[in-house]
Amino acid sequence: MNKLISRKLFQVYATSKKHYQVTVVGGASDIGQTLCLLLRAEPAITKLVVHDTRGQTPGVVLDLSHIPTEANLQGYTGEDTLDRALKNAHIVIGAGGLIRKPGITEKLWLSANTSFVKTLATKVAKLEPMPFLGIVTEPINSVIPMAAEVLRNHGEYDPRKLFGITGIDALRAQTLYAAQNNFNPRNCMVPVIGGHSDKTAIPLLSQSQPDSAFDAKMSQEFTLKFRKTDDRILRAKRGFSPILSVAFSALLFTRSVLDALDGRPARVNAFIENNDFGTSYFGGLVHINHVGVKEMQRYTSLTQYECQLLERSFDELRRDVLKGKKVLELA
Repeated sequence: MNKLISRKLFQVYATSKKHYQVTVVGGASDIGQTLCLLLRAEPAITKLVVHDTRGQTPGVVLDLSHIPTEANLQGYTGEDTLDRALKNAHIVIGAGGLIRKPGITEKLWLSANTSFVKTLATKVAKLEPMPFLGIVTEPINSVIPMAAEVLRNHGEYDPRKLFGITGIDALRAQTLYAAQNNFNPRNCMVPVIGGHSDKTAIPLLSQSQPDSAFDAKMSQEFTLKFRKTDDRILRAKRGFSPILSVAFSALLFTRSVLDALDGRPARVNAFIENNDFGTSYFGGLVHINHVGVKEMQRYTSLTQYECQLLERSFDELRRDVLKGKKVLELA
């Protein structure tokens, strides 16, 4: 039996194409550098491209080059090199812009991040076929709809390949749930649906695994704690936003897309174009294949409290989506 399993595992890896290029745009940012470090040793990536407009980009690439792997590594600096960095990419991860930190106003943060996503989407729109485009730059509820409009207006757009990477929400719900129930976190799963903000992300305790009894009060306390995670991290890091766990969620997204490109079943936690709830965009667990989105996971038997949270999130989500589209009108 062990020999049979080993042979099957070998066949899976032996048939993997393993010729995929991943381009990280914003690769010298705080999240980008961490993500590039994680991706550097991924066996299915034969070419990792790091792009940024920051002056330290060559140093980041040199630093990464001292990690011995078989993958080819290339770096590009400056907006005028973005076309070259994106050429032949199978997966593009947008990790640029600014994270919230002391001294950065909300106006500056939003302006920088929407500008980054607009530039990225404009360049990706020229690529045929469109690569998988995953974005971790905040605020995801607004920049993903904005990116979709840019892609539509400038050329190639396949809605099956545009994702706001929201895996961090599922990871947080998973670890909080495990800690509260004294479970092994690797064996836990809590779906998160809705949007990607403290007012729109909804952890579905009714669908959690392993099952655990949560009354209405416990569900409310858990949801509040889950939604305040960013605030706790900001306080603990003296005003700096989370970086490490966000980069890890982008790694998981990339791994799943690589599996899908290789023809294996795959799922990602993402915010995608989805009008099932009249919000145009919605987040959740998404089944994907080699051409992109297949379908979003659906759930039944939600609790009354979860249904209430869902109803409240709709208006907030619509406002966030509209905010992203208005940015383009004002540009």
